[in-house]
Amino acid sequence: MDIDDEATVRRSSIAPCVTCGLCGGILRDATTVSECLHSFCRKCIYEKLEDEDNKHCPTCSADLACDPKLREFENERAQMAAACERTRILEERLQREFEISQSTARILERIDAYIGRGQALEAENARLREALENERADKAAAFQRTRVLEGRLQTESERIQIESEIGQKVEAALSKLLQDYQDLVLQISVSSKELAMLRNSFDMLEKENTGCVPADFEEVCASWIGQPLPPGWTVEWAPSSP
Repeated sequence: MDIDDEATVRRSSIAPCVTCGLCGGILRDATTVSECLHSFCRKCIYEKLEDEDNKHCPTCSADLACDPKLREFENERAQMAAACERTRILEERLQREFEISQSTARILERIDAYIGRGQALEAENARLREALENERADKAAAFQRTRVLEGRLQTESERIQIESEIGQKVEAALSKLLQDYQDLVLQISVSSKELAMLRNSFDMLEKENTGCVPADFEEVCASWIGQPLPPGWTVEWAPSSP
């Protein structure tokens, strides 16, 4: 049981232990007879022994021999021992409390360290979440740009395909125009030769005729050539010199 624990006892059970057998009051400077262990007030027992010159215990008449062996110093020694025991118990309690306080301080330091580490982890998690959000935003923007570029590329590809088809058509048209031009040049060359032959024939006829040019000279020329004269072409009558 701890010294600070309280217990309830009856007064009648402890009254004989704290009552002086001579004066009947509470013991003062309790002194115990070693032979019979009866206790008295120090003043009462010394006065009793000195006044009556009696060497017996006042309570049980036990023989105290030549000099009474009183336990005055033993009581003091017992009180000192009890005080030392209480001091030892208090020191042990203080030591336990000190160890508990030290352990509590270490636990609090560890808790503070864990709290700091948790805060650092939370900050790192927040930074990682922010970086992840930024990366997702960058990926979304890149994906959007890729879609725009793909749309532009598709449009450009379609435009190139259309231009290629138009180029092919233009090339085919130019080739046809070139062929038509070559055919026309050939026809003009043939017509020029025929026209030259006609001029020679008319020159010969001029010599035989009176020099009059028929009104339908161009129609006659056209009929000889085999097709109408090209736009802008005219046939002039040039009589031969005599």
